[in-house]
Amino acid sequence: MRYSETLVDHFRNPRNAGMMREPDGVGEGEYPECMDLARVYLRVRGGQVVEARFQSYGCGPTIATSSAGTELITGAQLAELVELSSARVERAVGGLPEDRAHAAEVVSAAIRAAARDALGRAGRT
Repeated sequence: MRYSETLVDHFRNPRNAGMMREPDGVGEGEYPECMDLARVYLRVRGGQVVEARFQSYGCGPTIATSSAGTELITGAQLAELVELSSARVERAVGGLPEDRAHAAEVVSAAIRAAARDALGRAGRT
């Protein structure tokens, strides 16, 4: 099978999709070669992500990794997310074919940017 069952489930049933009103942090990641874009919104309390939402435009793996990425980071400390690797996001969907690895890179970049934005807004850059 080209895609894992986990990835297919996140694609068919995306969790946390949609924008967030008055987020504490927002970040974007993109892959210009195929015009994939992910935007991640964070709600933060006491330095911890209590809610994460996303908007993604692109291929199925980008939508699935966005969904899994928001589940992965809910409950995490902001400081931890600044260093989030694409490999960790890729593991959350059970792996990606090599030609779709950019999906995890787009989403991890959006999460890192949102974490940096939230830290900046809180005065902790």
